[in-house]
Amino acid sequence: MSPVEELIARCRDAGMRMTPQRRAIFEQLSGNREHPTAEEIFRAVRRRHRGLSLATVYNTLETLARLGEVVRHGMGTGAERFDPETRPHHHFVCSGCGAVEDVFGDLPVGKLVPPGCRLDRAELRLTGLCRACGGGAAEAGGAPDRQ
Repeated sequence: MSPVEELIARCRDAGMRMTPQRRAIFEQLSGNREHPTAEEIFRAVRRRHRGLSLATVYNTLETLARLGEVVRHGMGTGAERFDPETRPHHHFVCSGCGAVEDVFGDLPVGKLVPPGCRLDRAELRLTGLCRACGGGAAEAGGAPDRQ
């Protein structure tokens, strides 16, 4: 079964009615590593479904977030972004172009929790320049630090 079919089955089990528009939204999200905004999903899906409304996209994403099928992120780039990768991970956000990349790995964020507080989930947002915006030059020592 494809990831989209598996998602459809889980959503139906949760009582969500399936429509061609919702299926197209699922397909747009499946394997999408771009962390798209609702507006980006709307523009991509609307090419095939002219009757699609932005409200349908927002409502579908809200339901998917409530079901734990996508994670909503404010990346500091303006609009909220939606991530179909629900495993714990962090993000690198390019301060040049706004691109977002997943960062997997254990980071000792638990040491940052104040005494007496309980950590439920940790997500770090790392910022800098991606490869396309010249981040590779910074790694090699060719670009000055921005602060």
